[in-house]
Amino acid sequence: MNEHELKSALREVMVASSPPPPMSPEAALDRGRRAQRRRQATRGGAVAGLAVVAIAVGAVLLPQLTGGGGSGVGVAGGQPSDPRPSAGAAPLSGAPPVDTRTPWPDGQGDRTATGGPRADKGVALLNDLASSLPPGVKAEDRTRIGFADHGPMTWRQAQFAEYVGDLQVWEYEARTPVVFPGEPGVGELTIKVETRGNTRLGDLVGCAAATRYPYPVSGGTCQVVDVEGKQVAVVTGATRDGDANTLDAAAFHRHPDGTLVTVAYADEFLQSGHPPLSRPALTPAQLAALAADPKFHLD
Repeated sequence: MNEHELKSALREVMVASSPPPPMSPEAALDRGRRAQRRRQATRGGAVAGLAVVAIAVGAVLLPQLTGGGGSGVGVAGGQPSDPRPSAGAAPLSGAPPVDTRTPWPDGQGDRTATGGPRADKGVALLNDLASSLPPGVKAEDRTRIGFADHGPMTWRQAQFAEYVGDLQVWEYEARTPVVFPGEPGVGELTIKVETRGNTRLGDLVGCAAATRYPYPVSGGTCQVVDVEGKQVAVVTGATRDGDANTLDAAAFHRHPDGTLVTVAYADEFLQSGHPPLSRPALTPAQLAALAADPKFHLD
């Protein structure tokens, strides 16, 4: 290699390994500013997108929570806050309201009939009881002495008991003071008629029925009395113990169709303020005759 060739090779090496030209500070600052503006623009676009989403969600939720618009959103999952229909309201399915209460019959507002043929039977029951007493005994209304809040001493009622299929079961009751004319003592006489289909004593008859429940007598001795071929269970010697809901004696007669007639008696009308009778006003046989009397076979 001669001198000329050596110089040429050294010049080529110097060109290939020479450093890059120096960078201008102004150019570098300008490129940094442009990069910062691009990052700010990117963040602003993201925030704006989130704002649009929030506005859209609010537009959907706000009418629901304030009661406007369609069906409410009360809990997560879009379910109503209480899916059960309220009493008397239409179910969610749109079906008519279902009333599970026992409907009172004949358009009554409650269990007791205050007018119409049922109420009339209650009045007739009291009148028939008063007119069926043995000679020398009288049904006479009295006023309580010191027990005004206990209501009248003479009382009657017609009351719906239950449905047995399509059959209406009714209870007719009456109560009256009984006296010996001219004497101060006052006794008590009650009658209750439970129409056919009644279930209070099941299928029990005779003394089994008479001693099944403590009302209207508690304890005592039961015997079956024949009244013209009708078997009547009569309980005597019952214990009252100051309980105005139980009496001294009672007669129970169940008719072949299931109608149950109960007649009960006591020598004293408790919580009346009046003294007791000086002697029994009705014998067990007379109580049995009242229970078996066809006029008290009501429907």
